[in-house]
Amino acid sequence: MLAVKMLLHNRSRFAMTTAGIAVAFFLSAAQVGLLVGWCDTCSALVRHAGVDVWLMAERTPAFDYGTAIPRRRIYQARSVKGVAWAEGLFMAWNVWQRPDGRRVNIELVGLDDGCVGGPWDMKQGAVEIVHRPDTVIVDELFLDALGVRGVGSEVEMIRRRATVGGVSRRVRTLTASPFIFTSIRSAVAYDHRYRDDEITYVMVRCVPGYTPEQVRDTLAEQVPHVEVLTTRQFAVRTMKYWMLETGLGITVVLTAVLGLVVGAVVISQNLFALTQEHLPHYATLLAVGFSRAQLAGVVLLQGLILGTGGIALGATLFFQAARLSTATPIPLETTPLIFAALVLVMLACCLLASFVSVRVIFRIDPVSVFRG
Repeated sequence: MLAVKMLLHNRSRFAMTTAGIAVAFFLSAAQVGLLVGWCDTCSALVRHAGVDVWLMAERTPAFDYGTAIPRRRIYQARSVKGVAWAEGLFMAWNVWQRPDGRRVNIELVGLDDGCVGGPWDMKQGAVEIVHRPDTVIVDELFLDALGVRGVGSEVEMIRRRATVGGVSRRVRTLTASPFIFTSIRSAVAYDHRYRDDEITYVMVRCVPGYTPEQVRDTLAEQVPHVEVLTTRQFAVRTMKYWMLETGLGITVVLTAVLGLVVGAVVISQNLFALTQEHLPHYATLLAVGFSRAQLAGVVLLQGLILGTGGIALGATLFFQAARLSTATPIPLETTPLIFAALVLVMLACCLLASFVSVRVIFRIDPVSVFRG
């Protein structure tokens, strides 16, 4: 009760401190949310494919940078014990020419007969539409960037006509180059660099009873000149490439840490000012029998109250921003575990900042009350 009364003695300072902590927490949560969103985005096609194992060219750094392998790797994979099913996937960069003549870099994804690895949520049309000649699927988030209205729009890719046959929903890309889905046959025709008997990836599903790791090891032994990864390994490799090797993740993490530091500094300064303002009261409390440990507990409780209030306000702002970002190319996402860890780190920073004021408490001389 004493801690709350001291905090509310100057309501404007209390409000400004809480607001400052809220902004700092929101900054950290937004940066961490951006990092989680980017990780989910860059690995989305790998994770949503619904397969267990991936075969690819050796030293493939990420999903977006696969290189050609022979199509016969599909048939070789199908003959391996533990493989229930195998299908190819094409992935290459290309140029999309808008109706107004402007060109846009895209990531062209070619789907095999089963359409595995394609968009997992369709707004218009069905994924199987890609098997129509010169037909593609685009995402609703990038209609304006691609200069199309939707189904029925016609464009060109490297002087070859393409018709939009379907529109997917929220299939994002980290590179700002939209994913365009079509069949492998059409993709090879658009690309000009791949031969008819080449693909980029082989996707494998395991026979029940076989683990992805077992099938991965068997494929690595029996299929030559490829690298074999489980879906989890390939997703993690893709995330590491974009977040670490490109420097994107490091920048975001540094900004998140900066937000936590700002929050700690805001609490430290305001608690120190509050403690200085109430030094005579603390001295009086010591003179009438309060222990220094009890007063230190008051200061720490004040830090927790300020931190909790700021975190609650900052969390409200973050979840509102995350909700609004769901319809944008760059979402803010989090998980319960990550968010809980961020809250605990922020509270720890608040307690750490409180120790600056606790040191003042242990230097107070209660005799100064009687001298006054």
